[in-house]
Amino acid sequence: MTLCFKANGEPDLNAIPDWLAVEFSFAAKNPYFYSVCIVSEIADVALILGTLEHDDTPAGWIAHLHDLGFEDVVQVSCSQFFSPRADRDR
Repeated sequence: MTLCFKANGEPDLNAIPDWLAVEFSFAAKNPYFYSVCIVSEIADVALILGTLEHDDTPAGWIAHLHDLGFEDVVQVSCSQFFSPRADRDR
């Protein structure tokens, strides 16, 4: 299952792990606004190997994103990111 989030903050984008797809939004009113999606194929392997440690719940992912420097993390529907309308409205 793919999980998607919106977040603010100033994370170190060079330290973002491969199991996260992060996009910066220039259209947002807040200067630091990110769309974050979990790349489940990579995250599942990382969880099995022990490279990534948490309970694989939305709350666990939010805590993980906070640890990476994101703030005000909110889970959102992935259709906001992947639907044809979402591409037009960005």
